[in-house]
Amino acid sequence: GLKLIHRNGTRLLHLVNQMLDLSKLESGHIPLQPGQADIVNYLKYLTESFHSFADTRDIRLHFLTELHSFTMDFDAEKLRKVVSNLLSNAIKFTPEGGDIYLQLAVEQPEGHSAHLILIVKDNGAGIPAEYLPHIFDRFYSLPTAPLNSPPSGGLGGAGAGIGLALTKELVTVMKGTIAVESKVG
Repeated sequence: GLKLIHRNGTRLLHLVNQMLDLSKLESGHIPLQPGQADIVNYLKYLTESFHSFADTRDIRLHFLTELHSFTMDFDAEKLRKVVSNLLSNAIKFTPEGGDIYLQLAVEQPEGHSAHLILIVKDNGAGIPAEYLPHIFDRFYSLPTAPLNSPPSGGLGGAGAGIGLALTKELVTVMKGTIAVESKVG
């Protein structure tokens, strides 16, 4: 009873906060706040913070990079929201016992600033090709939840269509791009 009410209240608060962030981003009211830090350690920390969530579904979460450390300017809070949304979705739609990988590479063309390359890979059910062009649209959710997603009473079904739209806006504000590749099965 009370646990369900608390969990649903927490989910609703998270959804409202994401909608507010998305609205602020679209109106230009969230400026970049970059700071200098080690991106490798920061992403390791973020990945580790999702281990307990992944463990609830017996999912193994891996952080992969060839870098030992790399100091650069980035907006830690915005990057946290991006990575959190991507890892949350991956955990939500990866079957129990699955694997999720967050991979980091850094590209730094001579005379230019560094660019992060983040890749989230999982072995979930996949998304049919016809839905991929809309995956980052506001309020878009798949017509049916992917085959391996938990029932709506669990960790969440298809979602409200806010998280990936917010993720795309955050990436755009940070002068990045985001794309999805998926195949069913």
